[in-house]
Amino acid sequence: MPARKEAQKPDHLSRILDAASELFLELGFDRTSTADIARRAKVSKRELYTHFADKRAILSAAITGLQKSMGSEMDMEWSAAGDLRSVLLHAGTAIFNFIASKKFRNVFRIVAAESFHDPLAARKFYLLGPGAGRQQTAKFLERQMKSGHLRKTEPLQAADDFLDMVITARFMTAIALGRTDPAIKVGQHVAHAVDVFLAYYAPRKSQGSPRKATTRRDGAL
Repeated sequence: MPARKEAQKPDHLSRILDAASELFLELGFDRTSTADIARRAKVSKRELYTHFADKRAILSAAITGLQKSMGSEMDMEWSAAGDLRSVLLHAGTAIFNFIASKKFRNVFRIVAAESFHDPLAARKFYLLGPGAGRQQTAKFLERQMKSGHLRKTEPLQAADDFLDMVITARFMTAIALGRTDPAIKVGQHVAHAVDVFLAYYAPRKSQGSPRKATTRRDGAL
């Protein structure tokens, strides 16, 4: 029997987190009770309180779980073998698909709506999500700069440029408003972002080459 209970725990946790996310969006965080969440998740209130002290703890767990899954996936993407363009294409597609996923969209909208009342949750979401992703991307790009595959510059700036082109402000605005664009062709979009990024961050040519001579003062190629 104990083994069976252990096997059920992940399922209970997943149902509680999914139910809470749905209800926070439907009713709003303040109007959602733990009783509502327990009913939607088909668990007892006692079971819910075994895992979570209150609904803010549920929201915190949803943020942590979501970003851990993304962190693990991106660890694999950034350590993948292959030429630089291929790695960036795979990583960019994984990032875009994650941002477009229902779970991310739901948690993002909940945190955005609650950021005024709970700035700590918003800060946690940023540090575990966009903040951590930015650092991971910068570390990968820095390694590529050291190996000569990208020109040497500030890795965090390069990471910001790559992520901004893959995700885009327009797409994030649509997510915040609960809208998605079913017509978007993810492969084409990511390939365009990667090619523009690589064109700008290509290694500098040797002194005296035509490309070097036409480099603008602002550093753009």
